[in-house]
Amino acid sequence: MANILDYLDWRGDLSFAAAPFNEVDALILAELSYLPAEDIVPSEKGRYITISELRERFEPDIIPHEQRLVSFDDDVVLLNKLADSHRYDGMGLTGFVSRIDSDNDLQFAAMTCVFDKFTYVAFRGTDSTLAGWKEDMNISFMKETASQSMAVRYVEKYFRGTDEVLVFGGHSKGGNLGVYATAFCDEQIRQRVRAVFAFDSPGFNEEVAASAEYMAVTDKIFSIIPQSSLVGQLLCGSAQPRIVKSNAGGLMQHIAYSWQVMRCGFDYAEELSKLGVFVNKTMTGWISSLDERDRKGFVEAVFTVLESAQSDTFNELGSNKRKSFTSILKALKKLSPEQQSVAKKALSQLATYGKKALLSGFEEEKVQHRLTDSAK
Repeated sequence: MANILDYLDWRGDLSFAAAPFNEVDALILAELSYLPAEDIVPSEKGRYITISELRERFEPDIIPHEQRLVSFDDDVVLLNKLADSHRYDGMGLTGFVSRIDSDNDLQFAAMTCVFDKFTYVAFRGTDSTLAGWKEDMNISFMKETASQSMAVRYVEKYFRGTDEVLVFGGHSKGGNLGVYATAFCDEQIRQRVRAVFAFDSPGFNEEVAASAEYMAVTDKIFSIIPQSSLVGQLLCGSAQPRIVKSNAGGLMQHIAYSWQVMRCGFDYAEELSKLGVFVNKTMTGWISSLDERDRKGFVEAVFTVLESAQSDTFNELGSNKRKSFTSILKALKKLSPEQQSVAKKALSQLATYGKKALLSGFEEEKVQHRLTDSAK
């Protein structure tokens, strides 16, 4: 089964004039933004490096373990294949910004890729930091998170007053940021955004999804999710997603390297898997059952416990399991009665909607069996 690395082997010798930019190219650049290259790619507008220069200066062996995501090794292979390809040899890399602020629940990174006829902005998805994961959960009850605000400021800083044709994209939270920045940036910039690629990206809370700004840009959004998507089915959105086949199982389908490609695009499926349908019914019902206050209370309770282990990343939590587990148990006991009540209510609702989704799935299977039997 082929993935984006195979795509570069197949199509890397073709220019964009010969084979136009497509959704697979957009995912490749979104994935490239996960590399910790903020000390290599210039942040200043007007200064660029090439993909070959990035490879020459990037040293994988010196990257600390806590900065390595599960796809890090594949990202290094991706960098090498991009640098060897003719397709990307004219690409300029600039505008690399990375910010993490635990006090303000902020995890943001973006990079700009400049081509002859358009400019692509890749927004990084969630990394391994607790700040990043907490901010993801904040999306469920906040009209604007810290990284969403920063995404708007980013595009206005780099593209106000220019005439560049723009394409935005990102994987996971990165796609959410691309959509949000398109909807809420300056009108003169928004008009120049031709497309926004959201790869297994969460939606928005009800207020944002119903806003005039969001509704005005839904025709620019290309949403793509794997068959058993969890992240890409969270919260609200009007863009109808396309479903890509994956060679991974369950939640591991979120990893972009598991997505299947053909020579000119993704290998699409007609429908979600049974697990994908179950997740959709469960999570949609659960989130809608909690009001804004309960969502916020649940997030605060969960991260009060996680932060008690005094780790900044999930990698650090895992590296000292005994110490982390002990700290978490102590923190659970210290939660206020209100936090404990909110957490129990949220988890109880989750179990309820999971059971409903499971029973619904059984009923649908029974109906399908009856229809099949009657047709014989």
